[in-house]
Amino acid sequence: MLSLLRRNHYFKPIFFVTLAVVFILAIVPDDHIYLSSRDGDKIKHMMAFFALSFFLNRASSTIKHRLRNMGLLLLFGIFIEFVQLFFPERQSSLDDVVADLVGILLFQLLYSLIRLLKHQRKKVK
Repeated sequence: MLSLLRRNHYFKPIFFVTLAVVFILAIVPDDHIYLSSRDGDKIKHMMAFFALSFFLNRASSTIKHRLRNMGLLLLFGIFIEFVQLFFPERQSSLDDVVADLVGILLFQLLYSLIRLLKHQRKKVK
């Protein structure tokens, strides 16, 4: 099972399915995933874009691709907020785009820290 996770070509279809699910959930009027926190909506945005960052990073992870992917995911978040302007039961918010960016950056930070720790561990051996 772990060897399957190391193969990057599995992550492209997983990424696109996740992208579609995130988009559908963003435009569906009823909020089926309830978080009792005051900032529950922002937490969902961060979690969704953290997951999208993970899958897209696994599909293409060179530094050049990572920067491009971060920009594309942020544009996707902006696109979602733009589309929500046309759905009266949905609310568009700049705060949601900021939460998307935080999710993207949290993944990149965590990923970079893990890579740094792996590199340092290899140096010690």
